[in-house]
Amino acid sequence: MKLFSKKIKLFLLLAFITSLLLFTALSCDTTEPKENMQVQLTELDASCTEAWLKLSAAAPVNPTVKIKTGDRIVFEGILTTSDTMIYVDSLSPSTDYTYKVELAANTNKVTTSTTIRTMDTTSHNFTWQTFTFGDAGAGSSYLNDVAIINENDIWAVGEIYMNDSLGNPDPNSYNAVHWDGTNWELKKVGGYGGWACRTVFAFSENDVWFDGTIKWDGANYSLHNNGFPLEPNGDGWQINKMWGGGSNNLYAVGNGGNIAHYNGKEWKKISSGTELDINDIYGAFNEEIGEWEILAVGGNILHGGESERVILKIKENQIQQLKAEGANWPLSSIWFKSNRKYYVVGSGGKFQKNNLNEEIWEPLNISSNYLLYRISGGEFNEIAAAGAFGELLYFNGIRWNSYLDEAGLNYGIFFSVIIKNNIIAAVGFDNQSAAITIGKRIN
Repeated sequence: MKLFSKKIKLFLLLAFITSLLLFTALSCDTTEPKENMQVQLTELDASCTEAWLKLSAAAPVNPTVKIKTGDRIVFEGILTTSDTMIYVDSLSPSTDYTYKVELAANTNKVTTSTTIRTMDTTSHNFTWQTFTFGDAGAGSSYLNDVAIINENDIWAVGEIYMNDSLGNPDPNSYNAVHWDGTNWELKKVGGYGGWACRTVFAFSENDVWFDGTIKWDGANYSLHNNGFPLEPNGDGWQINKMWGGGSNNLYAVGNGGNIAHYNGKEWKKISSGTELDINDIYGAFNEEIGEWEILAVGGNILHGGESERVILKIKENQIQQLKAEGANWPLSSIWFKSNRKYYVVGSGGKFQKNNLNEEIWEPLNISSNYLLYRISGGEFNEIAAAGAFGELLYFNGIRWNSYLDEAGLNYGIFFSVIIKNNIIAAVGFDNQSAAITIGKRIN
């Protein structure tokens, strides 16, 4: 009986010791990373008031982490082996911010850190000059698009009517003007006139494209219409804009949902899935994934209803229709920095997103109530927009400023605008004359 009692006591003692060891082991199992865990926080980008960071891990420990700058927590969540992009706003321009990663289980241990400097703002100080073209009584002239190569090489296209040598209206209109740094010269694209040129896109001074199919090499024009499915005299199609990553990767968009792509040898039509007018196309290179992000926007400006707008993503010549909630009414233009900031404008307003996965396009804080036909940018702190009644806007990184009084037209519209190397060029018409307004930023 005593022997049995000793065995029971021994069993209970062993069970207690086992439980104690197991409890101790579980109690010591914290979310601290193992010795071989690698955590990295890297800088992606910064605007004047925002920063983009990437948090990476290389071991499946999944601890809870905090990212802090000073006492401000900008991220708190579970760390995985997948890269996590961290977006931070409400920053000050031209300021250094140090971000540190801490484990929630041990706030005294900083595993990684990085310092990022926000961009400085640019100047709102511009000098402006407006040039007009077209003879009175010869016909209504206008410019529809513009390309800046440098301050001494600017192209603008449209339809310009002049009088002949006898003072009579010449029906054979010009369709472009070129600035050489000193003078504007009237041009007939392709060597002949009498037709309106809708759009121009320049890769360099020796690689300028007009209406998709005509190329200027600095000395001569050449025609590249092999397979071009969108001839205006064919199915009534009107080209509205071009964009390209190079001469062998060029897109043209236009009315009726038409999109075409040129691979350097031939054109092919892309099915867009819409019959709305495609008014603009733009692409930005995403360095994180090593490929172009190409977006197009559309809607029948001045004629479409609230729901008649479209935002399209083009990838490998396939079309994906994106969410347009919040961006009401037809859209006329788009500009963006891939996976950072997206802007769209049109007859119903001005809108923005931080990334395309967000559900709603938020209103853009611009005081102007006028329709904007075009938005164009170079960096986060140099964005221009232009439109009805000669409205001309510039964003310096923290604030939009209107130059309606300084650079606006007496009676007209800006149809397009571009900004490059401290120069803004906006084109349209003033009364019956074609007009281009040049702004030079004073740093």
